[in-house]
Amino acid sequence: MKFTIATRGSKLAVCQSEIVQQQLQEKFPEHQWALQTFITTGDRIQDRPLAEFGGKGVFLKEIEEALLSKEADLAIHSLKDVPGIENPELQLAAFLPREDPRDVSVSFHEDLLHLDEGKNVGTSSNRRRVLIQFYRPDLKVHLLRGNVDTRIRKLKEGLYDAIVLAAAGLNRLQLFDASLMTHLSEEAFIPAIGQGILVIQTRKESNALMEMLQQVNDSDSEIAARIERKFLARYQGGCHLPIGGLATKKKHWVFRAFVGGVRTGRVIQDRIEDSDPDRCSQRMYESLQAQGAAELLAEV
Repeated sequence: MKFTIATRGSKLAVCQSEIVQQQLQEKFPEHQWALQTFITTGDRIQDRPLAEFGGKGVFLKEIEEALLSKEADLAIHSLKDVPGIENPELQLAAFLPREDPRDVSVSFHEDLLHLDEGKNVGTSSNRRRVLIQFYRPDLKVHLLRGNVDTRIRKLKEGLYDAIVLAAAGLNRLQLFDASLMTHLSEEAFIPAIGQGILVIQTRKESNALMEMLQQVNDSDSEIAARIERKFLARYQGGCHLPIGGLATKKKHWVFRAFVGGVRTGRVIQDRIEDSDPDRCSQRMYESLQAQGAAELLAEV
């Protein structure tokens, strides 16, 4: 049987989808797993911040339409691009093992925290923007959209003194270069919700396919995703919001999260440890709400 996998057409999206495609082909060699690329609204509009035209959900719209119209059977997404409030006709069927969730500072000068005052830093993320301005209020943060290659090219052209990228994408593309890239601590520079996790999405009616996909599901990634996304969903699922969260399994589940203000630059955060994953999200939400999260998010 042939299954069509929908993906964005960027180099990173195709690379990530090929990783999943290979796993599925090895696990189920009796079936054919074919990639089909789509150009999404987020890919077409490159000159405006994501928050101005729908947030990161714009990277899913056309792909989800392909699933619903049965043009595709499954889709591969970076989980951080999936809004916390999901389409009720679709489901997140399987979560792949998490890559490095950290952010990376990329610069031909010094790393982000040691740049000279007044230097220009590029990012398209409100989360990164708030954290950069929190730790380095003397730096200038500018909009930077585009795929990984485009962003690095603009850095090389001198349009920015530093940029911030996800380690997971750099690793998957085999582009990490220690001579100009520095990992940012996930404790201080808390990653985006779901960063580093690839997820497979299907229609809810696809029960047989769902059973197959569960064989490539990573339970730790799924639980971490549930913790982080339940927290995000309390804020109506806005991926463009200045919110970060990372759940890790130690003796118990440890959940770090923050909310920031894009105008005030204020950051509130907490660290929750609990043996029950479901309690982590609620406890974090209550803690940050008590510290004024709603007021900070109203600044967006």
